[in-house]
Amino acid sequence: MSRVIFILILSLISFSVKGQKYLTTNLIEKAESHLKEAVGDSLFGYFQLDPDSYYQYRTKSGKVKWEKIGKRKYTKGDFVNGKQIVFVLDHPDFDYKFVDKRIVLNLDSDLNLAQEIDLQKIPDFLLKNRPSNWLTRSELDEIIAQQDLNISTTDPTVRLEFNSNDNHYYWIVFNTLNQEKCFSDQEILHIEPSSGKILKHYEERQFVLHCVE
Repeated sequence: MSRVIFILILSLISFSVKGQKYLTTNLIEKAESHLKEAVGDSLFGYFQLDPDSYYQYRTKSGKVKWEKIGKRKYTKGDFVNGKQIVFVLDHPDFDYKFVDKRIVLNLDSDLNLAQEIDLQKIPDFLLKNRPSNWLTRSELDEIIAQQDLNISTTDPTVRLEFNSNDNHYYWIVFNTLNQEKCFSDQEILHIEPSSGKILKHYEERQFVLHCVE
């Protein structure tokens, strides 16, 4: 019986030794250093920590919970990991609406990278510290005008999209052919952002969710 108690005491001591806290500023600085190493000094200057960044900690009862970074001087409880440390890119050559510009870092309990930082959503010209080689909006409009699109009810709308299957950006163009209450008929183009190549050209009926005629 005494042997079992001794083992339990050792386990508790081991648990308490492994438990650790960090200054919140140190946690942020460590995450920043990992990001800077990945993207370079020049591009790093265009990133800001997302206020909705979180880490996980363990309570005295052993439960693992989430806590927002920046709410306290020190991390709460026993630090487990930084699985949701987010930085947002704000670069003048990548100033597009409705584009996810977040980079997520995943740190382990020692503030080392738990996995490689995914930089697929950052255009190559930014990672290589070069001027943008993407089409300007006027050049893009010229290419759209040359496609002999069908007569539409409104001017075409254009949005930048990211294809996560093959990790590339493309411009998607919606040319509305018919607009009803619960659906619309669209002529759609996919355009490569640097060459202007037409990747896809098709028509599609799109429905409004939860719409009742």
